[in-house]
Amino acid sequence: MIRRSGIYAVLAVFVSLSAPAMAESLETVDQWIAEALDSNATLSAQRAAIEAARAEVEGSDAWADPVVKYGIAPETLEGPNVVGHRFEVSQKLPWPDQLSASRGAEEAGVRAATQDTLWQTRKLTASVKEAYARLWYSHRAIELHHETRALVEQLAEITRQRLEYGEATQSELFRVETELDTLDAQLVELQADQARLSANLIPLLGRRPQPSELMLSLPPRMPMAADSLTGTEHPLVQAAEARTAEARARLDVAEANRRPVFTANAGYNSLWADESKRWMVGVGIQIPFTGQRQNSAVRRATAEVSQRQWQTTQAHRDLRASIGDVKAAIQAGYSRLEILDERHLPNQRAHWEASLNELASGTGALEDAIDSARKLTGVKLTRETVIRDLFSARARYEALQTTQATGLSN
Repeated sequence: MIRRSGIYAVLAVFVSLSAPAMAESLETVDQWIAEALDSNATLSAQRAAIEAARAEVEGSDAWADPVVKYGIAPETLEGPNVVGHRFEVSQKLPWPDQLSASRGAEEAGVRAATQDTLWQTRKLTASVKEAYARLWYSHRAIELHHETRALVEQLAEITRQRLEYGEATQSELFRVETELDTLDAQLVELQADQARLSANLIPLLGRRPQPSELMLSLPPRMPMAADSLTGTEHPLVQAAEARTAEARARLDVAEANRRPVFTANAGYNSLWADESKRWMVGVGIQIPFTGQRQNSAVRRATAEVSQRQWQTTQAHRDLRASIGDVKAAIQAGYSRLEILDERHLPNQRAHWEASLNELASGTGALEDAIDSARKLTGVKLTRETVIRDLFSARARYEALQTTQATGLSN
């Protein structure tokens, strides 16, 4: 009789899960997010852009600097008479709505930069979660590959036993050993892919994480908001609307620039013999000669307003389309997971057990058992793929919501 104690011991390989790492060594996705938000160069540059925009607001409604002119008559310096000199101060007088429009444009620029930063933060958070899921998946793929090898190794042991009893051929043993060699070669590729993936995370985290220190669980099945609830309050749309408001304010400034520019003047001229004529005040006016430059600026500003309005409309459409796409992916992912858990995985597990028993009893084919072992771990890997994709899709869905969700960590 063929020894069967080892046959049933292998069944525990695919039923049991690998023991979790120590809690102290686990890296959570929240830790990754904190590191990325703190060290990401693009996000830091965006924050600096907000400060620059705020600085522009401070002087946006200030009056133009006054102009002071001073002159002296050199011939009077050595003469017996009083030194002749004159000075003049002039100040441009802005239109009140011109200053308010200028300030409104800069304030809208601050709002746009702020919303851009919020949107970049959300996208970065989603990217970190997706990267975390990919690296976790690479580690699980290697673990399941080891599991596949353990199953095939069990087939090799059964084949050796059957060969001793004359129930198997030498070619069957070579076949199963060749399969082990193939699995070892595939493991090298999986480990290389994992190393590359880990190295590619250096720009994101500033370091190279260890895949074995990650843990990912199935995200909970949460109700998703209706499309109508997500729209104008999202940072992507709000940033576009702020740029539209900025363009409208620029148009108001351009319209105000069509008007005449008034200047108030005051001065003193000591060269006048009559002291009553030495002090003077006046008003200057600058009238556009042809108005072409001002009209061109208005047309350009009007076109920019139209451009920003269309961009806002497109941003809202893109947002709704992205939400619909992610929702479909999430719903399909949970449906696939139900099929895997309720039917596919149990059926494939039963197929493997049957193939193993048939091979041990001499009624089954080695190729069928090898194929069953590969398919069993393949189904498990498919399940891990669905979990990875669900985790990534939930991260993208949270970024697209009006209010950033804090759940779905690890």
